[in-house]
Amino acid sequence: MTRNSATKLYKNPRDGMFMGVCAGLADYFGINVTAVRLLIVFGAIFTGIGVFVIGYIITGFVLDPKPADLYEDEEEETFWRETRKAPEYSAAELRRRFRDIERRTTEMESYMTSKRFRLERELKALED
Repeated sequence: MTRNSATKLYKNPRDGMFMGVCAGLADYFGINVTAVRLLIVFGAIFTGIGVFVIGYIITGFVLDPKPADLYEDEEEETFWRETRKAPEYSAAELRRRFRDIERRTTEMESYMTSKRFRLERELKALED
């Protein structure tokens, strides 16, 4: 059994019109599905309909359908969509978040080992 990957391209037959390839591309790149459909139509008109039809059908059979449980919530879906669009920005954002977590953890450790914390804890114990 393979684990679903949030960075993998899936077709999206639930939101698609025919096989869900355009909807999958739109979902993957975080753009409007109508824009993807128009690009496919214009590409087919200007480069040859046969090539695009064959490519579309092959892509429709090759891509796995998007799993319903791919993301746990809307926030996770937004995170992965932004990661696919600009991975270097996401890495910088993750570093910033980890620095913030480390700073808060250091402050908490400093407080928990301070004389003030012990004094406040002893005073609270006297109140109870």
